[in-house]
Amino acid sequence: MTAFGQKPTAEWTEGAANDKGSALHTLVLHNVTKGSRVWFQELFDGRTYVEGPAMHHYQGTSWYIDIPQSGTVTLKYYGRPLPRHGWAPEGFVLQQEGKPDQPMEVQYHFLKQPPERNSTNRYTSNYKVQPGDIIPRVKHIHYGFEPLEVSEEHPAGWYRIIIGGEDGVTTVESSDKDGAFYAKMTLSKLPRPLTPMTIEDWPDLSYRGFMLDVARDFRTVDEVLAILDLMAEWKLNTLHFHIADDESWCLEIKGLPELTAYGAHHELPDGDLQETAALKPTCNGRIGYSTYYTAEEYMRILRYAWERRIRVIPEFDTPGHSRASIKAMQAYERRTGDTSYRLQDPADTSHYWSAQDFTDNVLSVYLPSVYKFYGMVFDEVIRLHREAGVPLPAIHIGGDEVPDGAWAGRDRKEMKELFTNRMLDLAEDRGILLAGWEDIARNLEPETQERLRKSLYFLNVWNTNGIEGFPVVVSPAEYTYLDLAYNDSPFEIGLNWAGYVDERKTFSLQPKEYLGDIVGVEAALWSSQLRSFSDATYQMLPKGLGTAERAWNAYPNWPTEADFNADFERFYGIMMTNEWPGWKEKGYKNAMKK
Repeated sequence: MTAFGQKPTAEWTEGAANDKGSALHTLVLHNVTKGSRVWFQELFDGRTYVEGPAMHHYQGTSWYIDIPQSGTVTLKYYGRPLPRHGWAPEGFVLQQEGKPDQPMEVQYHFLKQPPERNSTNRYTSNYKVQPGDIIPRVKHIHYGFEPLEVSEEHPAGWYRIIIGGEDGVTTVESSDKDGAFYAKMTLSKLPRPLTPMTIEDWPDLSYRGFMLDVARDFRTVDEVLAILDLMAEWKLNTLHFHIADDESWCLEIKGLPELTAYGAHHELPDGDLQETAALKPTCNGRIGYSTYYTAEEYMRILRYAWERRIRVIPEFDTPGHSRASIKAMQAYERRTGDTSYRLQDPADTSHYWSAQDFTDNVLSVYLPSVYKFYGMVFDEVIRLHREAGVPLPAIHIGGDEVPDGAWAGRDRKEMKELFTNRMLDLAEDRGILLAGWEDIARNLEPETQERLRKSLYFLNVWNTNGIEGFPVVVSPAEYTYLDLAYNDSPFEIGLNWAGYVDERKTFSLQPKEYLGDIVGVEAALWSSQLRSFSDATYQMLPKGLGTAERAWNAYPNWPTEADFNADFERFYGIMMTNEWPGWKEKGYKNAMKK
């Protein structure tokens, strides 16, 4: 008997690194039954198994073990040394014939770390906060009763607040409805009693976004609404809603029920490796509750966002990152016999390995059925936005990380040309704009590039210094990917493939250094390492505020490092004084140390 009792449980022990750069880890499965199967998630690769049953890689980060004996099963394997505790195996699920999938508790034994690795290395500030100090910071402020001399031209989102004029009344002017809302948010942040002052303010950039990935780790409707409240406080105006990827499809589409009935569920009855009833178990495939939005729930999110002057741009990542939709449409075809929505050619012999370790996640873009499917998706999204009474600025079609080896026997450049033009057909026929990651605009014929430019709302620049001739939203991984760990402490969550990102890093972004027509800045919260809403708020707070500051005030003046340091100390002081107490009151987990 273990400390867990008689329940099936897992126990994982971290091994120390050897001189070859690997570590011998130990996994013990307690109270398991012969013939059952245990699934789990792990980020490591390049294993050498030295003891116990084989661990089989399935897709992505999913592995499984077929249990050879009842009782206790022990296996040891070499893997990379553990960079952070959050990289340990997780999401253990037991499958037994004739029984529902059962999540397994897991106990971890991590190596003791030297004191310097345990530090989270937070910042401090001695800045004395003034009554008009808020985030994002206002452009112009004058304390006292004399009115501030304001500009004659009023850009989009402009507002002016006069507090305590000659008659003692607060007055507000604005150039549009957005400006009126931003004035309201500024007033809500100023300390009471209000100090006499005049504020004139406006955003430097028209697009100030937050990308929320719900396909890897699902956020409930209420959690999305809470994030929208934070966005409104930060004067962000666009939710880039990443609702379909390899792991899940998270939006109900009328007429294609398998997209959610199958594509948002992660249980394989009796260990069915063909995934005929659902997708494979994953960390975000929480057993027992819905991981998608109904049409009504999506419209609730749309309306809630629009009340806060936030536009919603849904993303369906294509032509890679499409495993959930591909598998869901295979389930649809099995049920109906209808092949007209097929997304992957059964005769395709391609061999590839995606950035997230998938081998079957690319659309067969030469099939006409691919465009019938996305035409139906586009039509439903357009209908939902229209019925909700909110704008649809664009539909984001992804376009990133199509692995080498896809579309075997066909010219890769021709396939990209075909896909881009057919998706443009769908957009032009419906009078909508598209958005995409920067990859989608590269290596196209001049005619296709020009056509894309005319129907493009923006490109997300995430991996380079930009792209000339296109509207660009600056969202570089090394500055704005909030899922990256704050630092290398073993207690931090997150990845570090593009370095570490904290509030100093997000604050230091300079949009003017990127190529293209810079229309905005965007923070991104990918969820492959998130397991709860608390994880999400921890990664957002406080570093998300650095991106919000730079989206509103895009052109900082830092002639010297000393100027930058002084500016950051002021910014951090305002966060400590005015932002942190609200997070604490709402119970939001965050990374600020008081």
